[in-house]
Amino acid sequence: MKTNLPFKLWLGIGGLCLIALNVVVFLWLRSTPPPITAELPTISNNPITTASPTPTPTAPTATLVSPRLPPVDYPQGSVGHACAVNEFPPYHWYSDLDYDTRRNLENHPFYDSNGDRKVLKGECNSALERHISSINPYLWGAHDENRPVNRAFSFIVIDNPLTFERIFADPAGDFARVQEAFARPECQLGHNAESNWELNEICHADAILNYALITRFCYNNEYQNGYKNWVSERTHQYYLEEDKPTPEQDRRMWIQNLEDRWVKRKCETLDPNLNLHSELHTELRHQIQALQPEQYNRVSLKTLIELAARLGDDAAALTQPSFPVAYKRSYHDYDEGYKHGPFAGWFTNKFEPTELFVKYPPTVDRLRQVLSLFSNNLIDRDRRFVAIDHDALVQHLCTPPYYDPDNDHPEPASCREIINELRQESHLPSMLEEIATFKDVAIRLDVYE
Repeated sequence: MKTNLPFKLWLGIGGLCLIALNVVVFLWLRSTPPPITAELPTISNNPITTASPTPTPTAPTATLVSPRLPPVDYPQGSVGHACAVNEFPPYHWYSDLDYDTRRNLENHPFYDSNGDRKVLKGECNSALERHISSINPYLWGAHDENRPVNRAFSFIVIDNPLTFERIFADPAGDFARVQEAFARPECQLGHNAESNWELNEICHADAILNYALITRFCYNNEYQNGYKNWVSERTHQYYLEEDKPTPEQDRRMWIQNLEDRWVKRKCETLDPNLNLHSELHTELRHQIQALQPEQYNRVSLKTLIELAARLGDDAAALTQPSFPVAYKRSYHDYDEGYKHGPFAGWFTNKFEPTELFVKYPPTVDRLRQVLSLFSNNLIDRDRRFVAIDHDALVQHLCTPPYYDPDNDHPEPASCREIINELRQESHLPSMLEEIATFKDVAIRLDVYE
């Protein structure tokens, strides 16, 4: 059967046209936008969440290890040993670091990696307690420093010595006793009143001194900046970086820092209502101010300390300016119980305490002046025997460093040289005996040469 050729051609052409039409329709539909409707989009009540960007891993902060100083040989049980002070960073190196860097120190002195205090716990705190409790606040930090300091407490023996243990033993009880004393008119001895040591017990003279020092250390707005000066003169042994402190000196600055922190923590445990400057104690402040000279327009703890001396407390009677009069910055800011207490007679008759008790270099005149202290016959105004710690006195007179602000004695004589000069003079037998006693003590203590 034959196929019609024209018919086949027509079919082929028609198919091609149909395909072309489909392509055109397809392209037109793709290029035409969808119709716009008035229907609002549906708003979902579910919050829209976006995926947080994956944090970029960071390298852990490197722990900073400080330089190490040669270790100091501390005895077992001492603060240096118990608090591992040899592990502390160099003092000035640490002081130059910023806060964040300090906290990343592997051997941070005061905090562990969790930010908790570490050195004032356990064995360290016990060692600090033993160390500081027996220290006299007026001698705090003064045992090896070339500065003028009140040394009377070092070599006059009294029944109730002044220590940090004494002033922190019962602050609340001491304050109650102070209030009781000021409720008795006979205890309120004014600035010009005569001392009355027979009132010692009924007027709680010891509590008055304790409370005055608690206020000075713990509620320190008595002198404002002057308070800081009072403390720093007695406690701060600071060695400049350019002076290249020895390992012992560097560690001493850290131990001093620990001592400061111990006292601060003791103060933090006290009842805020013990603060003399509280509004609760306005009347008591007015009573204290009434005992002060007219030029005082604020409560001075000097007044309380001297009142304790007037009432017969032996420790208060040993307080005096650390500096000679020529070096005083403000006369009324220094305690002067020595003028009013039981020792006032022999202080003024035998020697000027602000000259004797400053650690000047030894001289013939200086030693001649104090040798009477070795006669064992000193008595106070109540005819009481005054006990002298001869060991402490000899060390005070014969061991450097000395206070020599004018550098008059660049190479001070030894006590052996002084004693030999004294022996060239003519003396009564009693004086020769005192010289021999002094020499024996100096030889025994190995400070004679």
